Amino acid sequence: MQPLVSVLICSYNAEQFIEKTIRSMLDQAYKNFEVLVLDNASTDKTVELLRNIQKADSRLVIIPSKINHGPYHGLNLLLDKARGTYVAINDHDDIWHPEKLHKQITFLEKHEAFLGCGSAIINWYEKYDRYFYRSQQKEAAIAWHTSLVFRNSGYRYDTTVKIATDFYFMKNILCKNTKQIYNFQEPLVLRRIFKESNNLSGKWMKKMSLSEIIRLNVGVMDKLALLNRRTFPQEWVEWALVKIFADNVPVEYIKYAKYYDQEVK
Repeated sequence: MQPLVSVLICSYNAEQFIEKTIRSMLDQAYKNFEVLVLDNASTDKTVELLRNIQKADSRLVIIPSKINHGPYHGLNLLLDKARGTYVAINDHDDIWHPEKLHKQITFLEKHEAFLGCGSAIINWYEKYDRYFYRSQQKEAAIAWHTSLVFRNSGYRYDTTVKIATDFYFMKNILCKNTKQIYNFQEPLVLRRIFKESNNLSGKWMKKMSLSEIIRLNVGVMDKLALLNRRTFPQEWVEWALVKIFADNVPVEYIKYAKYYDQEVK
């Protein structure tokens, strides 16, 4: 029997994109999962749209909140409710490839030495309608957070860490600075970056001093990336990335880009 997977999402004012996100999970080739959505006090139609989907698929569990817990305290609340042998993380606006969970759970079931599994991602910039392929090392202490699946063994996010909380969780709590995450090079997640969306991590950058970022317990390259985002406007960074790296999807993964292209049009 397939082990149960608990998929965790924190949503907030996501009416523009939540339906495609949820349907990309409900359409997974892997079938034994629950989708737990904590809605952080949305003021739009997010919860109404979720309830309409729930009528057709009881695997979707909606947890409305009257206060905004933020992403990582919210994920801890969802972890308290997760019944799965495995936990999968997704953002409220990202899209999964139909084979994502099947590939990851099959791998973790066969390789007990690994605590988690991630994948490459494709960033799609709505403003430019361009794609940007990003991968991690095959064996690492981190993954792209929205691609992460890990064993449900009591792990929790440290909400006192205000910057790069997800990378801190993977590197220091989940892996304890060992390479126990396997990353597929196939881009199993499409990260949709909308031109009108507010970048929450960018807002955090502006609130933190340079000395606070330097003192963070993350790797040198991570610190450099954070310092870059702290120094320059997010739109400048995105423009540079698109101009330098856009449409860099490796030939062997073009089929994934073509699949995602249907999802964003």
